[in-house]
Amino acid sequence: MQMVPVYPKDSPAVLDGNAVADASFVYVAPMHGITERAWRNAMAAHFRMPDAAVAPFIATFAGERVKPRLLEDVSPVNEQRIPLVPQALGKDPDELRVLLRAFKTLGYARADLNAGCPWPMVAKKGRGAGLPRNPDVFRRMLETGCNEMPGGFSVKVRLGYDAPDQLAALMPVLNEFPLCEVTIHARTAKQMYAGAVDLEAFAGTAALCRHPVVYNGDLFTLEDYRRLRARFPGVSRWMVGRGLLRDPFLQEDLAAGCRVPRDAARLAAFLDTYLDATLARHGAPAPVLGRMKELWSYLCFSFARPERLWKTIRLCRTLDEYRRVVADALGQFPREGGRPRWPYRGDCDA
Repeated sequence: MQMVPVYPKDSPAVLDGNAVADASFVYVAPMHGITERAWRNAMAAHFRMPDAAVAPFIATFAGERVKPRLLEDVSPVNEQRIPLVPQALGKDPDELRVLLRAFKTLGYARADLNAGCPWPMVAKKGRGAGLPRNPDVFRRMLETGCNEMPGGFSVKVRLGYDAPDQLAALMPVLNEFPLCEVTIHARTAKQMYAGAVDLEAFAGTAALCRHPVVYNGDLFTLEDYRRLRARFPGVSRWMVGRGLLRDPFLQEDLAAGCRVPRDAARLAAFLDTYLDATLARHGAPAPVLGRMKELWSYLCFSFARPERLWKTIRLCRTLDEYRRVVADALGQFPREGGRPRWPYRGDCDA
């Protein structure tokens, strides 16, 4: 099994296309509005990051020219401190072709198709998790992607829309095409991010796939990682999303094989870097405060009283107030062990 290079070529850690993936390879999940460039670069400045990231989706659109602002998050002109795979969301093969050619112009030879976003406003329009419900359109999208990105096109899917056996029934369609990998989130779209992942259905579906499979879903701790690796010895590619947002030290645990020491100073420095980068991009305090709150809806789980901390941060009205609350919270970091006591909120990572 070979890994396909992640581009752009001037990325800080370009993968060797001939490297055999005997060891685990970990991706950052695409989470719309969160795992964008400011977050990725701030994380890379202060923590060990996974091997690569799939960028939050860029929606296809009618027209022959992609506006530069739509490509800002994946543009190599803007510093990218982790190898990156851009992701497309859509249902029109011609529109997909235009976007993939824009990715190639930027230097990418890898791209991913979002066929798993579960949010109703996306799926009901036949995009994201709604795309596989129309096998003919899905097939044309896969064909277009493989033609435009030979050897470097992948897809991210769920076990099904409302039943966990639907992807398995559709696997012959995916097996028709030379995909470089298939990422499977072990839930249905109807589940969103609630309830348990269906590991039995994942195992059965992955066994039918002729392509390398990336596991996605509820990988929050080193113990989860060990359990999943033991359960699926044939899987060597993994995707972390909410777990890394909750605990920025997670990848260091996975790499070391043990729980590494948590350092409040590093976490504080990361938060400052992320805030400064977000402020530089958005300018006005209001959207910056919104982004920080979005992050803290996950990060609060690394603290002793996550519900109370999240409520306090959610009620902040100014950046100064936010900074005071965070400074107090960091004095109580880290929370040692344990899983969250209330459900993780899910964003648009398929």
